[in-house]
Amino acid sequence: MPIKLTKSVQGAWLLHHDQKLLNAKTTEFESIVAAGRSSRLLSVISRELENTVSKERVDELARGIGVRRIEANGFLAELQNHGLIDVSSAGVAVLGVSQASLLDHASDIFETQSPSGADRAVLALSEIASGSPVRRSDCEEELSDEYRLSRAEIDDVFSQSEHIGFIDYEANGHDRLYFNGSLFKRDSAAKSKLILENLSDEEKQKLLQVESMLNGRGCLLAEEIRQLLGEKLWSKLHQIGFFEVSAVVNEKGVTEFATKPEALVKYIPGGLADMLDDAKALASSLTYGIIKSPDYRGRIKDPSVLINVLIGRGYVEGRAAAIKQDYQVLERRGVVQVTTTDRGNRLTLLKSEIGEMAKDLILRGDASATAAEFVASGMASNFIGPESSRVTERKKDVPEAKSAALRSLNILRKSK
Repeated sequence: MPIKLTKSVQGAWLLHHDQKLLNAKTTEFESIVAAGRSSRLLSVISRELENTVSKERVDELARGIGVRRIEANGFLAELQNHGLIDVSSAGVAVLGVSQASLLDHASDIFETQSPSGADRAVLALSEIASGSPVRRSDCEEELSDEYRLSRAEIDDVFSQSEHIGFIDYEANGHDRLYFNGSLFKRDSAAKSKLILENLSDEEKQKLLQVESMLNGRGCLLAEEIRQLLGEKLWSKLHQIGFFEVSAVVNEKGVTEFATKPEALVKYIPGGLADMLDDAKALASSLTYGIIKSPDYRGRIKDPSVLINVLIGRGYVEGRAAAIKQDYQVLERRGVVQVTTTDRGNRLTLLKSEIGEMAKDLILRGDASATAAEFVASGMASNFIGPESSRVTERKKDVPEAKSAALRSLNILRKSK
């Protein structure tokens, strides 16, 4: 059955793929670049405090996300054509754009670029490989038929996806195993595929029940999931990283919480482990206050109000002992600060981005889109520490697509 991408999912993959293309020597996938790069430029401009941002500052913001001034002019024109900004002699003004709509704007821009079947196919392939590791033979015909690709074109889709890094793969002759490296680890991708494909009907039903709960709440007690699945199925899934477990340590002991990796990292390139761990830790601490903490400690009775105040005002305070006891790991990681005031204890959020992701994880069950937006805006650079030198990728030489070479020759020959 053909994969259908929603606007927000398509937008997230566009931002992800555009970042990969920044590190590749290729002129292919122009529709993806136009949509991804113009949307990332829109993101950094819309975060500015001024209503109108000077052109000089816009050029600097563009450089920060890898866009040259001459390129930025084209992307600004694209954004203006879509009614998202106004460019004048005074500078650039964003017209009512929110970060929440960024992914939809990326998708809309992409659709106006006359994207090719190959453009659409590399997005779909990444989505397919994020559900479960998949062999080329299992999806090649589907992609070729859905996007009307010739044999040469579908070969290019897989070859360039590998070289650019749109997806991860395990080499095994022609029939590669493709997977999302943020969700499935290379040394267990084949094992993950085997386990997920060979669950019994009963196990599949149990897993669907847990996934439905996680889609609604994002963060659950690990023990609750373990009981629903049973120890055997929990062990199978936990060993392939299908769930990620975080812990809250306080005077009550150690309480473990589980999330699905894809709720945070589906579209996120490597190197952002600290940011994602912080978001999971904050979500776990807040979830503890929602479902485990008794009233006398400071039970969180209205999560949406508390989280919105924490993010919007920057702090919450009161006499609750939980404020001093449930966020110790986050204090040490510099995400929050706990102080004493004349009104009791104050919990100050030092990294609003982490709060936004924790909010989506708890209230919507999925923070991956929000995480993708922060990466797109270049704000993730604030979180990359010593690991940055290790994960920095060199520019990749990408073999020229056979179909692109043929197209170029046809255009050149017609001009004579």
